[in-house]
Amino acid sequence: AFFFPAYIETLKERVGKKIDDLLDNMERQGPVVDFAKLFSIELPMFTLCEMLGVDEEDRADIIKWMHYLELAPQFITHPFRMLLAEPSFPFRFEKILHDMFSYGERVMADRIRNPREDLLTTIANATLGEKPLSQSYLDGSWLLIIFAGNDTTRNSLSGTIRLLTEFPEQRQMVLDDPSLIERMSHEALRMVSPVMHMRRTAMEDTEISGQRIAKDEKVIMWYGAANRDPSVFPNPDQFDMMRDNVDKHLAFGHGVHRCLGNRVAQLQLKMAYERILERFPNIYWTGKQKIEPIILVHAISSLQVNLYGKDGKRPVMVATS
Repeated sequence: AFFFPAYIETLKERVGKKIDDLLDNMERQGPVVDFAKLFSIELPMFTLCEMLGVDEEDRADIIKWMHYLELAPQFITHPFRMLLAEPSFPFRFEKILHDMFSYGERVMADRIRNPREDLLTTIANATLGEKPLSQSYLDGSWLLIIFAGNDTTRNSLSGTIRLLTEFPEQRQMVLDDPSLIERMSHEALRMVSPVMHMRRTAMEDTEISGQRIAKDEKVIMWYGAANRDPSVFPNPDQFDMMRDNVDKHLAFGHGVHRCLGNRVAQLQLKMAYERILERFPNIYWTGKQKIEPIILVHAISSLQVNLYGKDGKRPVMVATS
């Protein structure tokens, strides 16, 4: 029920208020701010915690856990570089994992004893057949939800603001006709591809484009590459919200594995873009960004913007008599 339109409709007021609060905070700190840190990280984390029923005082911990989960692939691919930068990383990461799973186990156990109207209660009390879910299954669900429900929306938000700077004519089209925001959001999802790839297991022998794939073999699906396939999206590096197939991207996956939370993500994106462009129509990426070296997600950890344009200054309010 938490991923169906009726529930998502109930999120609108809370999400809208949070967006306004975040924009107010950016305006206070502007004109140049880190959009990723002040907005993109905060909005999806708020929405996810509202759905899960995570208490306000615990939400900062989830942001911290997410930061270390993002760094984990770097430690696998570049262990020596990571150790030079942060010698204590392996020990801190081990503690982070322990704290994260301990928290998940604790709150789910509480939801079994004291159910609430939230997503954690639904997960904790779910059954497979007539049996409750195993602890390892619950642990995996907890990890998946806090990662998938946060990181992807965050990077879509930051990536879209970057695209609006790189393609000013597309921004102007949306400013002239706000009804195009949904198309803009889809095209940005295609170009940003917040999830770059996913691995699946073949359930039977098959063949795709002459490539044989045996049962139980692992298959990598590169969503980022598919979303730039010129045979599907002509001139794929052009940000063009008027494409005939603008909503046919694979940013949310496909088929039975299509992202369960895609409606929640699209609600946040649409509302965010509407209010950002209403408040800061000239918001401009300064060219400064930090992208983490992670192949799973398009991880934009920092994006510097000027709220009022390339050389924008805070508007001076002139009193009228």
